[in-house]
Amino acid sequence: MEVNIRPLQSHLLTRAFGQYKKPDGEFAMMNYYHAFLTETAGLNKQFDLYSTWQYVLANGPRIDVSDGVKSNSKAVAIRQEGNRFFKDRSWADAIEKYNESICWAETGSEELGIGFANRSAVCYEEKSYELCLLNIMLARKHNCPDRLAQKLAAREQNCRQQIAEGNTKGIVPSPMFAINVEVNPKIPFMANGLRMTEFPAYGRAMISERSFQPGDVILNEKSFITVGDSRYLYLNCNRCVEWKPYNLIPCPDCVSVMYCSEECRLHDLRTVHRFECGISAKLKHLHSWLVDMGPKLFFYGLTLFGDNVDEMKRFCESTKRTGSNPMEVDYSGGTEPLEVFKNLQRVKYTKVKDAFDKRVMFMASVFYTVYMQTPLVRSLITTHQHKRFMLHCFMDYMQFAMHANLFCWDIITGPLFPIASILNHSCDPNVVTASGLNYIKLVVLKPIAKGEQIFISYGPVWYQNKDDRKQEKTMSLFRFQCSCVACNPIRLKRWLASQSQLDDQGKRDLQTVNLLLNNDAVPLAAKTDLLQQFVKRNAYTHPNEAFCSGLEVYTEVLYHALMEEWDTNNRAWAMAEIEANDRKCQ
Repeated sequence: MEVNIRPLQSHLLTRAFGQYKKPDGEFAMMNYYHAFLTETAGLNKQFDLYSTWQYVLANGPRIDVSDGVKSNSKAVAIRQEGNRFFKDRSWADAIEKYNESICWAETGSEELGIGFANRSAVCYEEKSYELCLLNIMLARKHNCPDRLAQKLAAREQNCRQQIAEGNTKGIVPSPMFAINVEVNPKIPFMANGLRMTEFPAYGRAMISERSFQPGDVILNEKSFITVGDSRYLYLNCNRCVEWKPYNLIPCPDCVSVMYCSEECRLHDLRTVHRFECGISAKLKHLHSWLVDMGPKLFFYGLTLFGDNVDEMKRFCESTKRTGSNPMEVDYSGGTEPLEVFKNLQRVKYTKVKDAFDKRVMFMASVFYTVYMQTPLVRSLITTHQHKRFMLHCFMDYMQFAMHANLFCWDIITGPLFPIASILNHSCDPNVVTASGLNYIKLVVLKPIAKGEQIFISYGPVWYQNKDDRKQEKTMSLFRFQCSCVACNPIRLKRWLASQSQLDDQGKRDLQTVNLLLNNDAVPLAAKTDLLQQFVKRNAYTHPNEAFCSGLEVYTEVLYHALMEEWDTNNRAWAMAEIEANDRKCQ
């Protein structure tokens, strides 16, 4: 069985699109930065943040990208492109075009309703009957014309019949990946028996104060804030950045922002999007992946301080980055975002003076010029001290995002998980991360003894990636040199020589695993349980090659099971929305 370990949302994109979308070339921000380097090459001047800011204010770049205005004629033209894809049965391309059309449609117009109606047709063709019903409901709510009423009614009846006959993937959430061990009373989404410590070689780290077994779910943390990739703006929610193209509703004012639910839309508007609405196209144009977290985190923090710039400034300037423990925040009464933000403000990270540092100064300055174009920001950032404070925070939070090991990211999302941020990398991890969504789940991969550090892999594990240059690649990607046993040739040789072989029972277990994995009639839960038992019984042979092949397959099955859980939960949410609407209409 070929195994390719990757974050869950990437699984979802691959399932829908076959492969990841190809990049559109170099990010625009990098083009602007290279132009800046060329222009300043002969100045014989050392630029700091303030002088970079002054240069950008005086010389640009001028971001000549205008935010479009809702237009029914444009919505119709884009929808017709979607219709051509629909006719060719290119469902993924059709859904993206229908979402773009929905974004451009004028609020209250029938074009908006038609967009949802067309999206329901794609859902029906893909046998996603619950999501089809959701889109029929949205079409009716948004002025879908009477001429389509009969077609929608017939489609609705067919969907309800298919669901009644059991021709659906189901909406009963799987309890497989809830926390299944005793929880921490102060942090109810984390297992009891985990704590933070610090090591000279690692900095912050998570260690176990008790033993855990394969299959134990020890963390289920929601993202504090997330940045997404602008290339997926008609596929992902702008707030939680989850891949939910069949759920998306538009911002009533923007043509490039969509949300998976009204809850996400209102939350984002209250916290961050009110500062971005009107400049969204410019921000998407400047998209620079994780550094986009800088401005977002600043404006989220400003919201938490009640838009009081002076109060936020006093706190931030009096709080030094001397180190913090995210497990000190008390979540027993629910999440208090301001306390989490204050804890993050104390996180210590190493500031490296290199070419990247100069680039961040430039990017912070460019983002400053764009955000200052919005009336709301100008009404709050009024003094020179305010302006310098905002600029400094942009840079600080950008560096924080890139250096502080806060992200379990993939090519689609960059989420901030305060507790999971303390996890360190090993090419031989003992937990699997399910990330790429609005939460991260840690599932124990192999037995963990009391006192062991909890490790995740930021990339491929050692038995998947035996490239001699993998340490160099890790340094290039993550800005640290991996020192795990698999990255030290001498230790690796000794480690491999010490391995045990599978005994006769272990070999029979492996044969049973291979037999059941190739049987599609066996539920994922049964396959997962079987693999957990195999790992428990044979962990003593690690790093035996046969055992590692079992670990690979176990990881892949976990991802598939997590994907199934996510899919089921989304369909269950859709049905709950439909049933609530049905009750209102009675």
